[in-house]
Amino acid sequence: MSSAAPGSEPVTKAPPADADRFLRRIVRRETSASRTPSVVVAMVLLLVVAAAVGTASVVALLDERIAGIDPRSVVDAAVRAPAGLVDAVVVVVGAAIALVGLWFLLHGVLPARRPRHAVRSARLGVVVDDEVLASAAARAARSVTRLAPDAAVGSVGRRTLDVVLLPASGVDVAAVAATEAVERELAAVDAVPLLTARVRVRSTGRIDG
Repeated sequence: MSSAAPGSEPVTKAPPADADRFLRRIVRRETSASRTPSVVVAMVLLLVVAAAVGTASVVALLDERIAGIDPRSVVDAAVRAPAGLVDAVVVVVGAAIALVGLWFLLHGVLPARRPRHAVRSARLGVVVDDEVLASAAARAARSVTRLAPDAAVGSVGRRTLDVVLLPASGVDVAAVAATEAVERELAAVDAVPLLTARVRVRSTGRIDG
């Protein structure tokens, strides 16, 4: 049992390094999108191509046909085809393969994330959906501008939080006060990565019946 000297600040123990790394790993897993579907699709495509090539090779060696088609006759027809046609087919097939490969490469290299943000916490790994952050920001803007519940719409990006105010036609809105309210809400949440608030007032306004 620890005690603090009179007049001194209580000492808060920092979490162990292993626990801190574990929390960071959990938060990263919850905020990053899984690439498993892409890996599964790539493996299925490779298996289909390998199976097709292997099956055609075995059928050609056994002098058999696939659905009434002799694989060797297909190869012979390709060899006898005009040079321009063969080149065009090769270019089209090569371009298609290059596009598919580029898609998988970019999907594997570029960061992919879920619509969530982490919240700073010394002891817990906290993750909040972007929809919750957007709703809280819109509510904060409405509270200072006294707009109707459906007159503020929020959306969250990677590092920005946009709030669009939709006042009734002819009603002035204090955009500065709304921005300050949204910034206070973001400061209280302390999301990671840090979000920048942007509040806009739609100039056309609404007509309330």
